[in-house]
Amino acid sequence: MTDSLLRRAQHSLAPLQRRDVAQALEWCAADPAANAVLAMHLETARDSGIVPPYLWSVKRRGGRGLPGMGRESIGVIWGGANLTALIPSAADAAGGDDVRAEVAAAMVGRLNRPAAIVGSADLMLDLWGRVEPWWGPAREVRPRQLSMAITTGPRHVSSDGSGLELTAVRCASLSDYDELLPASVHMFIGEVGYDPMRHGRAAYEDRLSALIRAGRVFLQYGELEGRRRVVFKADVGAVGGKVAQVQGVWVHPAARGRGLSKAGMAAVVEGVRASIAPTVSLYVNDFNAPAIAGYRAVGFTQVGTFATVMF
Repeated sequence: MTDSLLRRAQHSLAPLQRRDVAQALEWCAADPAANAVLAMHLETARDSGIVPPYLWSVKRRGGRGLPGMGRESIGVIWGGANLTALIPSAADAAGGDDVRAEVAAAMVGRLNRPAAIVGSADLMLDLWGRVEPWWGPAREVRPRQLSMAITTGPRHVSSDGSGLELTAVRCASLSDYDELLPASVHMFIGEVGYDPMRHGRAAYEDRLSALIRAGRVFLQYGELEGRRRVVFKADVGAVGGKVAQVQGVWVHPAARGRGLSKAGMAAVVEGVRASIAPTVSLYVNDFNAPAIAGYRAVGFTQVGTFATVMF
């Protein structure tokens, strides 16, 4: 079925070429918070001169594409463990429903089902609706997540750390790994819904180690239950287009309700803007009212809407 669709389609997927990278980065810059993950992979391709096999160009057959990216290229997809896509509004509007329908058909025909589809809600949910008969069912769909960002210094928010003997929020080092791993796993189970130590342990541990070595994990210690424990953590999961996307924000259950997340995020924003990127972004489920209020207290504002489909 998909082969016949692809033969008739005016839009298809092809491996991204080095000549395509600069224009794709310009597209990302139009909405840097939404496209930080794509920009990260494109910048890696630009700087290394090697385009990874998970970057795909959306091509228009026998027609003109967008200025500066060849006559057929109208969008870009990252199809790694997670999938995200960008079709600039001009191409999306010009192609009508055919663009998204044919991109979805090409995804089914050429890509493996990812662990998740993540990105701007309008495009991601539309593509999901079209690929669901082949890639479904989803384990969970989160159709409205607030994409938030801050481009200035944070508003500092105090926390009630009485009795916790809190350390300052700082970048983690590999010496913190043994304390950080269980905190990270607890966060992952609560956010994603399964234990990464039972499904993909090696990849999860490698990812955590790599983030620590890159200076992209922030943590805070405190005294809980008679011992020194990680009480707050946050990861900078992606850096691209001068945007650092924070993921994996977590507070130890026994320390919640004390404002540690707000105070911790203020420190993270300050640290990230000083040494990683001038804009700090994140996305949060719309039903998580306490987290949204906390991020707003620090100075984050909503800049878009994300959606996540998990398999």
